[in-house]
Amino acid sequence: MPPRILILGGYGNAGLLVARFLLQESNAQIVIAGRNLSRAQQTVAELNSEFETDRVSSKQADAANKISLEAAFADIDIVVVASSTADYVGNVAESALAVGCDYLDLQLSSPQKLAVLDALREEIEGKERCFITDGGFHPGVPAAMVRYVAPKFDVLEVAHVSSTFQLNWQALQFSDSTLAEFMDELNHFNPLIFKNKEWVTMSLNTSLKVDFGDRFGERYCRPIFLEELRLLPAMIPSLNETGFYISGFNWMTDYVVMPIAFVMLRVFGQKAKLPMGKVFSWSLKKFSLPPFGAILQLEARGLKDKKNRCLQMQLRHDDVYALTAVPVVACLLQYLNGDIRRPGLWFQADLVEPVQFLTDIEKLGINVDLIDSLSDQLILQDT
Repeated sequence: MPPRILILGGYGNAGLLVARFLLQESNAQIVIAGRNLSRAQQTVAELNSEFETDRVSSKQADAANKISLEAAFADIDIVVVASSTADYVGNVAESALAVGCDYLDLQLSSPQKLAVLDALREEIEGKERCFITDGGFHPGVPAAMVRYVAPKFDVLEVAHVSSTFQLNWQALQFSDSTLAEFMDELNHFNPLIFKNKEWVTMSLNTSLKVDFGDRFGERYCRPIFLEELRLLPAMIPSLNETGFYISGFNWMTDYVVMPIAFVMLRVFGQKAKLPMGKVFSWSLKKFSLPPFGAILQLEARGLKDKKNRCLQMQLRHDDVYALTAVPVVACLLQYLNGDIRRPGLWFQADLVEPVQFLTDIEKLGINVDLIDSLSDQLILQDT
């Protein structure tokens, strides 16, 4: 019997792409679910027509209502959470446990979300459910990139992953809950990296100068902690330094809106989330300019055959939502094969088998390049 996958928020930007790729790459039955049943039904009609199938159906599911969720999840093998419902992660996870289905989310990472899931860890393991969190491309891919290149060194010492992306924000619409999640991510900004074999909180002025190639050029990237990186030093004992770094958006968003938002969130808390989220959205739509696209880049340094070696891996795509959805689907393909489905709470980037993961990501349309780099640009500095 084909597996049944419910995508909560399956009519949204990323959820719709996950559905499309799953229809293309698997025999799964897809259920599009969300609060807006008419949008779900419209999406179902479009997908069934596009793929000439009847494998897609719809359900109404309100993340704020556990009765609604349990009814929707009743005959599902795994629920994929692609909706902006971080405030209701407990409802979704507990409902999945109640009816006995697995779970994968591609929501923005936050201490709140991870704390809720961690509190359920014992129950997840006891009920032998597989829960996967922090899906997407960052988080979701950086730790897997490091794990992929580690065997290519005799001694891997330094591995930095950086990201830059520019979207045509004017073409995108965001719900109030999505805007609030953006503000949550800003509010929980944590410049933590692993340096000299210990986790260190860097100053807000710390940056990494990264050359992203002809399209985006050199950019200064700030460190921001991804929880998936925490296990890397144990997995790769030779690792001396690792971290994740991200470039800015545009001058207005970076140097005017975000500092103001940071202060407002500290002073007014929850009341500031939506107003500042709207200002944040306005600045993105008004001041972001082409070229559009997204890049995730690893620069690694170590020893091979007693010689210094530098490797660079780059993932890139014109559509940031494709770069979000594709790794989730690559993870789900391993899950559906039974290769990674085991009880527990896992981070996507730590659970997947990295070679097959990156192979499938490339197969699904993401440009993946791995090259030897002669230059050494891994220089942390204050700007």
